[in-house]
Amino acid sequence: AVPRFSSPITTHTRPRANEPYLVVESGTSPRRIKGQFCCWDWKGRCYDNNRNREAVDRRMHSFYDDISIRRRPHLMAIALVVSLSITLVCVAYAVYRVRKKSDERYPPPAPGGMRKHMAMALSADYPWWLLEVSRSLPTPVFQLFFLFAPTRHFFVVGDPEVSRVVLTDPSTTKPHRLYENFRNVTGGPTILTTDGPRWHSRRKATAPAFSSNHVRRMTSVASEKTQEWINDLAKGLDDENSSISFDVGEEMRGIILGALSETAFEYAMSREERSFLGRELRLALVEYIRKTPANPLRPYFGRFSKERRRAALAVRNIREIVITIMTAYRNKNESNKNTDGTIIQLIMDSEAFPNDEARVAQLIEFLLVGHDTTSYNIGWILLLLAKHPEEQKRLRECLYRLPPQERSGCEYLKRVVKEGMRLFPVARSIRVIGRDIMTKGGLLPKGSICALHFLLIFRNPTVFDDPDSFRPSRWEDPTREMTDSLNSFSLGIHACVGRSLAQAETFAVVSRICSEFELEVECEGTTDFSLLLKPMGARLSARKVREKE
Repeated sequence: AVPRFSSPITTHTRPRANEPYLVVESGTSPRRIKGQFCCWDWKGRCYDNNRNREAVDRRMHSFYDDISIRRRPHLMAIALVVSLSITLVCVAYAVYRVRKKSDERYPPPAPGGMRKHMAMALSADYPWWLLEVSRSLPTPVFQLFFLFAPTRHFFVVGDPEVSRVVLTDPSTTKPHRLYENFRNVTGGPTILTTDGPRWHSRRKATAPAFSSNHVRRMTSVASEKTQEWINDLAKGLDDENSSISFDVGEEMRGIILGALSETAFEYAMSREERSFLGRELRLALVEYIRKTPANPLRPYFGRFSKERRRAALAVRNIREIVITIMTAYRNKNESNKNTDGTIIQLIMDSEAFPNDEARVAQLIEFLLVGHDTTSYNIGWILLLLAKHPEEQKRLRECLYRLPPQERSGCEYLKRVVKEGMRLFPVARSIRVIGRDIMTKGGLLPKGSICALHFLLIFRNPTVFDDPDSFRPSRWEDPTREMTDSLNSFSLGIHACVGRSLAQAETFAVVSRICSEFELEVECEGTTDFSLLLKPMGARLSARKVREKE
């Protein structure tokens, strides 16, 4: 059948000098019929153009050569990549639609579909959206759908009982494909991102660094750094009634990072180095931990993204800082090195870390998780106390009843810290379950990824009355369900190795600051989520306590 067209608009190919040119009706195509060169016109009639056949052939071949992508191989490569990408997206979307409708045995999906889920995963408000979803559904266990997800099922778990089963099950493993993004920051496998014999040997090699003696020594240095910060802050106060403003997240991060680098890494880090490291870590985590898992195509098109290139530069800068720390340690005299088992000494001397690449990766991980989690925990607690002056006053009264050296053991302080970590847990856990687990909302099949967001678990209304309120008094006589649900440092064999250090530093820093200053909220700031839940831009005003009881 001959195609027909709406109008006989004539177009002319550009002629060359002294050469006839071809007149072709719009939409027609040149063809050879019975040895002659003919064209189909818009009415389907074949006609001879009555021109020199050889000239027309030369002109037509030249015309098609001009538009051929054979002369432009880069266009062919781009066209191939684009077509493959479109095909993969279509196939993934089709599979997603089939999976979504295939079985009703599993917990319900979050509302909004895959596009909404991916958009929220890229957002800093991701944990708060999950909390809203968990309360809108009949069950706090639900599904999320992501493009090119590493497994068929991705569940968010906000049920305390289910989370305990997942974390304590010996068949549970870590999602290595997701943790590969964290390796982009560290540069290699670490304790956090591995399982099996490698994980066991490295954890065993570094565990002595968190003995009770080291915890006391590192906590003592953290207290000294806090007192130095208090003295510097007090210099800016003109009189007893004046106050001074500070960024609670940044200042607490500087205190803990300074104490950690001096005790665990045997390196005196300057204020400028601490500020630079914090900025570079934030850029790297936003790109590799928040954005890349939700959009797996980012690594392939990263060179076209300014953010991706800047994050790669941030990773190189972080590695240079850690290499500087290693070099400073190696250049120390043997008499100046701490041989009692600091983190850097254990990593540099252990056979579990066979080369400098492995040592750098593990040092970056300890440098990151060793100060970020504790400092932001302290920041959230101080922010909550500033929002609730009656609780702050009660804590201060309890602290003043004790000698300064015993204030970190104050019972009411422990309740305040526990309640602060319940309301704003900075961390989460992600696991691959090794067996089928039945929940009230449906089946979690073997091999599924379970994201255990502690914000959902710790604010579960079936366990905690008025879960969004700051009430330290709820821990005076807690129920069994409350104590079992609050697992801020995870559970099982993969629980946080630095739990005792983090708790001791939190008690010491919060008690010392609250003993010296009355805190008020100047700016609540915003919440950022990239690996950890952080207070960004939150500013408090501090005024010296007028009279100590």
